[in-house]
Amino acid sequence: MKVVKWSLVIAVTAAITCILIFTFIQEPFKASAQVKIPWCNLPEIPIYLYLAATFAIGLLLGFFAAAYYYIAGQAGIHSKKKEIRRLEEVVAELTFEMEGLRKSAGQASKKITESLKAVGEKDLLA
Repeated sequence: MKVVKWSLVIAVTAAITCILIFTFIQEPFKASAQVKIPWCNLPEIPIYLYLAATFAIGLLLGFFAAAYYYIAGQAGIHSKKKEIRRLEEVVAELTFEMEGLRKSAGQASKKITESLKAVGEKDLLA
């Protein structure tokens, strides 16, 4: 299934690339135009170069946005893992305390039973 999916993605990408290339190599896109910036006179450049530059700028902006969110996400994951480790230590400490309390409660009930037997009472807990 993965092979079919990736084959379809590659085929669609190749088709779109061919459409864009064959569109932009046509005569109207070879015409030159000048960018008007108030403080600078730039030479005339073919329109397809403007399109290519716009595409490249979009790719770079998308890459930087994706990198930022990836790094921020990894930092969030790291902090959550740190919190999980801290909470696991708290749970281990509380479990150890609880086991100690159970043992002391077991010893207390054993003393109560022994004291009742000493008086001649019936053992209610056994």
